[in-house]
This record gives sequence, C-alpha cells and structure tokens, in this order.
Amino acid sequence: MLILVAMTATAHPTVLRRALALVAAAGATALLATGCSSGAAAPAATLRPATPGVLSVQGPRSHLELTGAKLAGGALTLTVRNEGQVAEHLSMVSTAPDGRATLAGSQGPEHALTSAGVLIKPGETAEFGGAQGPSITFPHPAATHPATVDTILIFSVSGLVHLDTPAG
Repeated sequence: MLILVAMTATAHPTVLRRALALVAAAGATALLATGCSSGAAAPAATLRPATPGVLSVQGPRSHLELTGAKLAGGALTLTVRNEGQVAEHLSMVSTAPDGRATLAGSQGPEHALTSAGVLIKPGETAEFGGAQGPSITFPHPAATHPATVDTILIFSVSGLVHLDTPAG
C-alpha cells in the first residue's frame, strides 16, 4: 500500500488503476485462501450399498457396524459392533408400525441398561435378542409388516440412525 501512495502523486491514471486492480485481486485471493479453510479436515462419509438389516455408521468419533437386523414377533434382533474409540449407548428404537420399543440390558455388567441406554463399550459387540444379551421389544407390535420396515435407532454419540430392517 505504501508503494501505491507514492505512485498516486506521479503515476498515470491507467497505471494507477492497474495497480489498484492488482492489489484488490491479490487481497481477494488471500481472503479466499484463508477464509474458506478452518484448518480442520472435513469428516468423510463412507457409503455402502443398501442391504436390508446391515449398516455401517461412521462419524468423527464413532464407528458402528449394525448387522443381522430382523423384526419378528414384536422383537428386533440386531448385532451392534462398536469399532469406535468411545462408548456408545443405544437409547431409543422405534418403527412407524410398532411405535417405540422397550430396551432391556443384559443380566451381567456388559451391555447393561443405564440411564443413557444400553452400554456398548469400544471393541465390544452387543447381540440384541440373544438368550443372555440385551433385548429390544415392542409392547404393541403391528399385526402385519411390509417386507422391510424403516427402523429408527438413537445412539448417544452416533445420533439418529435409519436402518432398513427385514420383517417377517
């Protein structure tokens, strides 16, 4: 800018306009280069083909693998593998035809039901619907279902998850 001030007294108007345009372009480029980047890497979404009953959920702090989902007889069977670095809690499950489910924890300390939901620690797998494991049951199940049901699950870290669940 100091050069521009010195130029204004002696420069031809065309040269002055070009110099001002050059300074403005350089300023705009610098502003765009610094203003559009926070320095943090954007979270990458991982997409997989849609297979009913199977879903991979990945976020900046979480990674869940949901497999084997099936809705039958007022209960949802589901395996949840926590491959993330933080503990997860499954706090709510619902479907449009069946309403809100009742969650129950396992009988032991693993996958216990807490005030936040069913605990799934990093590296652990919770098998909902097994003999000793936690369970997901619907108090008022629908009489009939379509072939697949949109199941909504809420996790403490991963948040709201839509799972296309086979029924029958």
